[in-house]
Amino acid sequence: MARKNGVLMPILAVVLGILAVALSFTAYSKRIKAGDVGPVVNGDCIYPSSAACALGIIAALFLLAEQIVISCGINCFCCCGGRFSSTCSAVTSLILFVLSWITFKIAFVGLLYTSILNNRSYLSKTNPGSNGDICRVGRENLFLGAAIWCIISIVLGLISYALWAHSVANNINNDNYATNNYGQGVAMGQPAHTQLPKDRY
Repeated sequence: MARKNGVLMPILAVVLGILAVALSFTAYSKRIKAGDVGPVVNGDCIYPSSAACALGIIAALFLLAEQIVISCGINCFCCCGGRFSSTCSAVTSLILFVLSWITFKIAFVGLLYTSILNNRSYLSKTNPGSNGDICRVGRENLFLGAAIWCIISIVLGLISYALWAHSVANNINNDNYATNNYGQGVAMGQPAHTQLPKDRY
């Protein structure tokens, strides 16, 4: 069961990560551009409807799910009775795990923020046409930046999981080796049982 989870967890994380990145780039391509804004009518800027807002929010949710899967896969380094090893792999895994959460927060907030900036209702309220003929749009490259942060967060999380799994496997092998050596040592230290000759009975 543990080996099965060890295979399914990273696969699920990769699938969720790919969906998050794909939706992020799709939202970037569907963003409201300055050339898409219609002329000012009755003092109001006419903004087109765009799927970028919904795609950005869905991408953020997929990214959140991916991060949760990675965290559950490595048990947050503290659960299920697993002891944390001080080996190089374990320490590196912990550092990358923390970095993946930091980059996740940047990507998650970036996706939500850019989704709001590409919302038609938000743009209409913040740009009522009082600026003359200027109809502003959100920063067009923010979605692209959020997508890049998504990739960084996902890669860090997967590498952290791989190093953690390697460290756990080494701990199990070392424990089994120590147990076998202890058992052999006890067996070799036991005195041999002598049998009395039959003529004494």
